[in-house]
Amino acid sequence: MLPYKDKTPQIDPSAYIAPGTVVIGDVVISARASIWFNAVIRGDVEPIVIGEGTNIQDGTVVHTDPGYPCNVGKNVTVGHNAILHGCRIEQGVTIGMGATVLTGSAVGESALVAAHALILEGAEVEPRTLVAGVPAKPRRTLSEDEIARLLNNTRRYQKRRLLYMGKR
Repeated sequence: MLPYKDKTPQIDPSAYIAPGTVVIGDVVISARASIWFNAVIRGDVEPIVIGEGTNIQDGTVVHTDPGYPCNVGKNVTVGHNAILHGCRIEQGVTIGMGATVLTGSAVGESALVAAHALILEGAEVEPRTLVAGVPAKPRRTLSEDEIARLLNNTRRYQKRRLLYMGKR
Protein backbone atom coordinates (compact mmCIF):
# COMPACT_ATOMS: atom_id res chain seq x y z
CA MET A 1 0.00 0.00 0.00
CA LEU A 2 1.50 3.27 -1.11
CA PRO A 3 0.29 6.80 -0.48
CA TYR A 4 0.29 9.19 -3.42
CA LYS A 5 0.27 12.94 -2.80
CA ASP A 6 -2.24 13.34 0.06
CA LYS A 7 -4.16 10.09 -0.61
CA THR A 8 -3.63 6.76 1.12
CA PRO A 9 -5.50 3.57 0.15
CA GLN A 10 -8.44 2.74 2.44
CA ILE A 11 -8.72 -1.01 2.87
CA ASP A 12 -11.43 -2.71 4.90
CA PRO A 13 -9.92 -5.09 7.49
CA SER A 14 -11.96 -8.00 6.07
CA ALA A 15 -10.43 -7.56 2.60
CA TYR A 16 -7.51 -9.72 1.45
CA ILE A 17 -4.55 -8.20 -0.37
CA ALA A 18 -2.16 -10.86 -1.73
CA PRO A 19 1.62 -10.45 -1.58
CA GLY A 20 3.04 -8.68 -4.60
CA THR A 21 -0.07 -6.56 -5.10
CA VAL A 22 0.42 -2.81 -5.44
CA VAL A 23 -2.33 -0.44 -4.28
CA ILE A 24 -1.55 3.25 -4.73
CA GLY A 25 -3.27 6.50 -3.78
CA ASP A 26 -6.99 7.26 -3.86
CA VAL A 27 -8.31 3.69 -3.60
CA VAL A 28 -11.10 2.19 -1.50
CA ILE A 29 -11.23 -1.59 -1.13
CA SER A 30 -14.48 -2.66 0.50
CA ALA A 31 -15.42 -5.46 2.88
CA ARG A 32 -14.77 -9.07 1.82
CA ALA A 33 -13.03 -7.98 -1.38
CA SER A 34 -9.88 -9.78 -2.50
CA ILE A 35 -7.01 -8.49 -4.60
CA TRP A 36 -4.81 -11.31 -5.86
CA PHE A 37 -1.12 -11.71 -6.62
CA ASN A 38 0.62 -9.04 -8.70
CA ALA A 39 -2.47 -6.95 -9.35
CA VAL A 40 -1.92 -3.19 -9.63
CA ILE A 41 -4.61 -0.76 -8.47
CA ARG A 42 -3.29 2.71 -9.20
CA GLY A 43 -5.40 5.59 -7.89
CA ASP A 44 -2.96 8.34 -8.85
CA VAL A 45 -5.23 10.23 -11.28
CA GLU A 46 -8.85 9.66 -10.16
CA PRO A 47 -10.45 7.58 -7.38
CA ILE A 48 -10.87 3.82 -7.62
CA VAL A 49 -13.52 1.96 -5.61
CA ILE A 50 -13.56 -1.84 -5.39
CA GLY A 51 -16.95 -3.04 -4.13
CA GLU A 52 -17.88 -5.43 -1.37
CA GLY A 53 -17.12 -9.09 -2.07
CA THR A 54 -15.41 -8.33 -5.39
CA ASN A 55 -12.30 -10.24 -6.49
CA ILE A 56 -9.58 -8.73 -8.65
CA GLN A 57 -7.49 -11.66 -9.86
CA ASP A 58 -3.78 -12.09 -10.48
CA GLY A 59 -2.03 -9.63 -12.77
CA THR A 60 -5.01 -7.32 -13.28
CA VAL A 61 -4.41 -3.58 -13.74
CA VAL A 62 -6.97 -1.01 -12.57
CA HIS A 63 -6.23 2.63 -13.50
CA THR A 64 -7.99 5.86 -14.46
CA ASP A 65 -7.86 8.94 -16.70
CA PRO A 66 -8.59 12.56 -15.74
CA GLY A 67 -12.35 12.85 -15.31
CA TYR A 68 -12.83 9.07 -15.40
CA PRO A 69 -12.71 7.32 -12.03
CA CYS A 70 -13.01 3.54 -11.86
CA ASN A 71 -15.92 2.12 -9.89
CA VAL A 72 -16.25 -1.64 -9.54
CA GLY A 73 -19.52 -2.76 -7.92
CA LYS A 74 -20.11 -5.48 -5.37
CA ASN A 75 -19.76 -9.21 -6.06
CA VAL A 76 -17.78 -8.70 -9.26
CA THR A 77 -15.19 -11.16 -10.59
CA VAL A 78 -12.32 -9.71 -12.62
CA GLY A 79 -10.30 -12.51 -14.25
CA HIS A 80 -6.54 -12.84 -14.43
CA ASN A 81 -4.63 -10.18 -16.40
CA ALA A 82 -7.66 -8.03 -17.17
CA ILE A 83 -7.39 -4.25 -17.58
CA LEU A 84 -10.01 -1.88 -16.16
CA HIS A 85 -9.33 1.72 -17.15
CA GLY A 86 -11.53 4.62 -16.04
CA CYS A 87 -14.71 2.56 -16.34
CA ARG A 88 -17.81 1.60 -14.36
CA ILE A 89 -18.54 -2.04 -13.60
CA GLU A 90 -21.94 -2.71 -11.99
CA GLN A 91 -22.65 -5.41 -9.39
CA GLY A 92 -22.54 -9.09 -10.25
CA VAL A 93 -20.46 -8.64 -13.42
CA THR A 94 -17.81 -11.14 -14.54
CA ILE A 95 -14.87 -9.80 -16.54
CA GLY A 96 -13.08 -12.67 -18.30
CA MET A 97 -9.35 -13.32 -18.24
CA GLY A 98 -7.34 -10.90 -20.34
CA ALA A 99 -10.33 -8.67 -21.14
CA THR A 100 -9.86 -4.91 -21.47
CA VAL A 101 -12.49 -2.35 -20.45
CA LEU A 102 -11.50 1.12 -21.66
CA THR A 103 -12.07 4.67 -20.45
CA GLY A 104 -15.62 5.95 -20.09
CA SER A 105 -17.24 2.58 -20.70
CA ALA A 106 -19.83 0.92 -18.48
CA VAL A 107 -20.73 -2.74 -17.96
CA GLY A 108 -24.29 -3.36 -16.73
CA GLU A 109 -25.35 -5.52 -13.80
CA SER A 110 -24.76 -9.28 -14.09
CA ALA A 111 -23.16 -9.01 -17.54
CA LEU A 112 -20.37 -11.29 -18.73
CA VAL A 113 -17.40 -9.91 -20.67
CA ALA A 114 -15.71 -12.88 -22.36
CA ALA A 115 -12.01 -13.63 -22.04
CA HIS A 116 -9.83 -11.31 -24.16
CA ALA A 117 -12.78 -9.12 -25.16
CA LEU A 118 -12.17 -5.40 -25.76
CA ILE A 119 -14.79 -2.93 -24.53
CA LEU A 120 -14.12 0.26 -26.48
CA GLU A 121 -13.97 3.75 -24.95
CA GLY A 122 -17.42 5.04 -24.06
CA ALA A 123 -19.18 1.75 -24.86
CA GLU A 124 -22.07 0.49 -22.74
CA VAL A 125 -22.77 -3.18 -22.11
CA GLU A 126 -26.41 -3.91 -21.28
CA PRO A 127 -27.22 -5.78 -18.04
CA ARG A 128 -27.34 -9.60 -18.19
CA THR A 129 -25.60 -9.67 -21.58
CA LEU A 130 -22.70 -11.78 -22.82
CA VAL A 131 -20.27 -9.74 -24.92
CA ALA A 132 -17.25 -11.14 -26.75
CA GLY A 133 -14.74 -10.20 -29.41
CA VAL A 134 -12.42 -7.40 -30.44
CA PRO A 135 -14.18 -5.06 -30.33
CA ALA A 136 -16.73 -6.71 -28.04
CA LYS A 137 -20.23 -7.19 -29.40
CA PRO A 138 -23.38 -8.46 -27.68
CA ARG A 139 -23.86 -12.19 -28.28
CA ARG A 140 -26.93 -13.03 -26.21
CA THR A 141 -28.81 -12.56 -22.95
CA LEU A 142 -27.60 -14.65 -20.02
CA SER A 143 -29.97 -17.16 -18.42
CA GLU A 144 -30.83 -17.15 -14.72
CA ASP A 145 -28.75 -20.34 -14.30
CA GLU A 146 -25.72 -18.73 -15.93
CA ILE A 147 -25.99 -15.66 -13.72
CA ALA A 148 -26.29 -17.88 -10.63
CA ARG A 149 -23.16 -19.84 -11.66
CA LEU A 150 -21.19 -16.63 -12.12
CA LEU A 151 -22.26 -15.42 -8.67
CA ASN A 152 -21.23 -18.78 -7.19
CA ASN A 153 -17.76 -18.30 -8.67
CA THR A 154 -17.57 -14.92 -6.93
CA ARG A 155 -18.62 -16.55 -3.65
CA ARG A 156 -15.86 -19.16 -4.03
CA TYR A 157 -13.34 -16.33 -4.15
CA GLN A 158 -14.90 -14.81 -1.04
CA LYS A 159 -14.33 -18.14 0.75
CA ARG A 160 -10.82 -18.55 -0.69
CA ARG A 161 -9.96 -15.12 0.73
CA LEU A 162 -10.65 -16.48 4.21
CA LEU A 163 -8.30 -19.42 3.68
CA TYR A 164 -5.49 -17.08 2.66
CA MET A 165 -6.23 -14.92 5.70
CA GLY A 166 -5.87 -18.02 7.91
CA LYS A 167 -9.48 -17.85 9.05
CA ARG A 168 -10.75 -21.28 7.92
